[in-house]
Amino acid sequence: MSEPHDHVADDARPFVVVDDPARMRELVARLADAPVAALDTESNGFHAYRERVCLLQISVGDLDAIVDPLAVDPQALGPWLADPGCIKILHAADNDIRSLRRDWDLQLHNVFDTMLAARALAWPKKGLGDILAAHFGCRTDKRWQRHDWSQRPLPRGALDYARTDTRYLAALREVQLSALTEAGRLEEFDHACLRMTELVARPRVIDPDAWAHVDGARGLDEPGRSVLAALVALREELAETMDRAPYRVLADAVLVELARTRPTARHELTRTRGVGGPVANRYAATVLQRIAEAALLPPPPWPPAPPRPDARLRARFDALRDWRRDQANRRGLEPDMVLSKDALQRIADLEATELDADALVACGALDAWERERYAEAILAALARVRR
Repeated sequence: MSEPHDHVADDARPFVVVDDPARMRELVARLADAPVAALDTESNGFHAYRERVCLLQISVGDLDAIVDPLAVDPQALGPWLADPGCIKILHAADNDIRSLRRDWDLQLHNVFDTMLAARALAWPKKGLGDILAAHFGCRTDKRWQRHDWSQRPLPRGALDYARTDTRYLAALREVQLSALTEAGRLEEFDHACLRMTELVARPRVIDPDAWAHVDGARGLDEPGRSVLAALVALREELAETMDRAPYRVLADAVLVELARTRPTARHELTRTRGVGGPVANRYAATVLQRIAEAALLPPPPWPPAPPRPDARLRARFDALRDWRRDQANRRGLEPDMVLSKDALQRIADLEATELDADALVACGALDAWERERYAEAILAALARVRR
């Protein structure tokens, strides 16, 4: 790859910042024939209302590449990501898979998740930092974990931190692949990785009763409850307008304090600890108006308690959970690597008249691989409940 923007880290391993179309073409060409490469992403979810991927790190061969999606279109990586002939190594890939699909409809195939491998191998520590320290003597600077990756230019320390997330993954995969094979858990691991590639982005859901779950809400009087509900809704509006994470607009404790004191003037609002920035200036009048209006409204009702599950449904779910635990123990796996809780719930929700192997697949609980291995035992476990 060309010389401009190339960097050399302290260990003399080169890395390149991909921030123009020419460099992206060079990277895509480098990946085209690669049998294996490592991938990670960095997003700004701790800082922004609308989370987006702000960095993609790729290590292939002896090169670490840092792709800046704010400068180049990462969709050029789509054919490589979807290529089943290249193994993509990630650590805790679920969020990366969802984020790439959400932002650019990019789909991954042939994933090797090193965190899933650590879980399948029952390693005591499964975080990437701990694993890199234990196996490669590499220690990451945790100060960058909650960095705002949308900021430009990227500090050199941030670049060094980002490239560390991928540069050791190929070597780590070799260690884990050998251990998984020796332990006889490679088949379950491969299937868990395949299942992970089917993940889709979770839609943002606004809970209309979010105010009731704020710590301190139950200590408020009735006007305070009305104000708290209004301020929680206003915080969501301001967070979207400012593209900030809601907690960075006003913390929960500040909302409760404002609902308790109900300031009527700007100087009362701004002397409340935790009120600052745009809320204390540009939006101060809006906040005060909402407080005044809400204080005159009847309090919102407390949301009803969730209904108790039907006893028969609970019994079916418990039987499935017990079966999963026994299956996991026999294989030396964590239970959710056998089947997810969501899959168990889908099966438990089926009526007795629907219980056959086809129904377990039709409801989305099992795929073909799981049907072959688990359907008969699942149906037997449920039959015992109906006796």
